[in-house]
Amino acid sequence: MEIIKKYKDNILYYQIEGFNFDEKMNHIFSTRIGWEQDKLFDNLSEVLNIHEENIYRAKQVHGTDVLIIENQNIGEASIQQKDGFITNKKGIALCTYHADCVPIYFYDNIKEVIALAHAGWKGTLNNIVKVVIENMIEYFGCNIEDISAAIGPSIGSCCYEIGPDVEKLFRKQYPDYIDIIIYKDHKMYLDLWKVNKMNLINLGVSEKKIFLSKFCTSCNIDNLYSYRKEKGTKNRMIAAITLNH
Repeated sequence: MEIIKKYKDNILYYQIEGFNFDEKMNHIFSTRIGWEQDKLFDNLSEVLNIHEENIYRAKQVHGTDVLIIENQNIGEASIQQKDGFITNKKGIALCTYHADCVPIYFYDNIKEVIALAHAGWKGTLNNIVKVVIENMIEYFGCNIEDISAAIGPSIGSCCYEIGPDVEKLFRKQYPDYIDIIIYKDHKMYLDLWKVNKMNLINLGVSEKKIFLSKFCTSCNIDNLYSYRKEKGTKNRMIAAITLNH
């Protein structure tokens, strides 16, 4: 397991081992322990030591559009339909909601640029990581060799059963990717972690700079929410990343 448990008071949160290599950047993934749904941003503000008005989020639509955070205020960002953020601003947090979908964190420690993506099967199929990295390069002059990425807790191939329609889409989109679909007991399971990792590698991100939590939401509902396992829970965890002042 490559997840680090941390507590602040009675609030449990996770970090991804290896990705916490630089004190200039902080990242977390919330849990169901101490994170009441009406206090998500109170908790996040406390854990990250950031004012709530500096926590950016948007309406997630399982797309691949990302928002470059420059001078937008929280209100402008929150009404937009986006599934990713990129910024070089310090003292703000980028935030996405999750309950099985993959959180993907990005960090360029040379240019000091952070990004965060929400990748369900649609975002993964349509290669949201490519959109994020291309925008990091275009808007902030990032170099691919300086970018690190982390794939956070989400539903794993152990539990993510799919039907023939989704299987067909991934076979067509990624014909050269091996073992992204697992066949077991006459069922099919999709490995979202592997697809996103392969997409990062094919973009030029060093495999040594890709960190996987290997932590399945469906297998760990004592601490995490799972939309699939809990048959449609409305509760969510939040992924967040920030550049420290």
